[in-house]
Amino acid sequence: MTEPDHSLGLKIKSRSSSMNNLSSVLAAAVMRRINLPKFISASGNANSITIDQIRLNDTSVDRVDVLDVKTEVDTGTVSLENARAIVSLNLRFNFSVHIPLPWPFDDIDFGDSISLGGITFPFDIGDISIPALNNVDLEIPSATLTDIQASLEPVNNLNLGGAAFNGLELDDTVLPSAGFGLSGMNLGGLSLNQLSMPSVTSARLSVERFSLENALLLPSVSIEDIQLPSTSAAQVTTTAPIVVPGVTAETRNIPLTSGLLNTSIDISPTLTIAISSMVINNISAVSTITKIDIRDIRSSVEVSCVTANGLELNSLQLESINTTA
Repeated sequence: MTEPDHSLGLKIKSRSSSMNNLSSVLAAAVMRRINLPKFISASGNANSITIDQIRLNDTSVDRVDVLDVKTEVDTGTVSLENARAIVSLNLRFNFSVHIPLPWPFDDIDFGDSISLGGITFPFDIGDISIPALNNVDLEIPSATLTDIQASLEPVNNLNLGGAAFNGLELDDTVLPSAGFGLSGMNLGGLSLNQLSMPSVTSARLSVERFSLENALLLPSVSIEDIQLPSTSAAQVTTTAPIVVPGVTAETRNIPLTSGLLNTSIDISPTLTIAISSMVINNISAVSTITKIDIRDIRSSVEVSCVTANGLELNSLQLESINTTA
C-alpha cells in the first residue's frame, strides 16, 4: 500500500499561507476613504480658544475722511525776531486831453496811461513782541486722504476664552482626503445611514495655519468724538525765515493838473514782511476731532496655530457613512 505524500500537503499549505500573506499585503495597500455627506452638530462649546498669531499683510486704505478738526491754542509771549518791512510803490502816469470845438464839429479827446515802474523802501523794524495769545481757535471743516498704504503689526497670543456655537454643518466631507490603509482586515465596503449620538467630546482641536485666498475687506470704520491729549512746550522756534509777501492796499489816485490837459498819478502800495525767526513761549494746545471715517480697508489675512481645548459637540448627526477605495 502506497503511503500518502505528506510533502505535497505541506507544499499546498505553504502556498495557501503565501497567498494569505499576499492578500493581507494587497488589502493593506488599498487606500480607503470615509465619505460623510452631511455632518451636523446642533450646538457646541469649547473651554478656551487661543490663536498664536494673526497677520494682516499688504494693508491698504482707499480713503480717510477727517471731519471737524478743532484746536484751541494758548501761548505766552510771541517774539518776531529781526523783522523787516519792504514797501513797494508802483506808479502809473495818466493823462487826457479835451479840446472843445463849435458845432457841428465833435470835441477832440485822447489820452493814455503810462507805467513809471516802482519804488522800494526797506525798513528795519527789529524785534516785535506780541503779548500772550489766549483761546485762539483753529478749525478745519474736513480733510481727505486717499490711497494710503498701511503696515499693521501682527496680533500675537490672542486668547478668546471659552466659546459656544450653534448649527455646525459640514457638507461632503472626505476623511482623509488622501485615503488611508486598512491593515489586518479585509473591508470591502461600509455603509451606515442616520447615525446619531447625544454628544461627542474632544480634548483638543488645533489648526496649524490657514490663510484667506481673497483679501479681507472692511467696508467702513467710523470713530467719533475723539479727544486728543493736550500738548505743551516751553518754547517753539521756527528754523526757517518767515516771509509774508505781497500784501496790497487800495490804489490811490493823485490828480496833478486839470482843464484842457488832465494829469494824475496812480500809486499802488505793496507791503512785504520778512522775519528771521519766530519764538513762541509756553504754548499749549487741545484738539478734538468730531469723526474719522476710514473707507474700504483691504488686507490679506494669515492665521497661525488656532487651538480649541475641551471641545464638546451636542446632538451630533451623521446622515450617512460610506467607505470607498
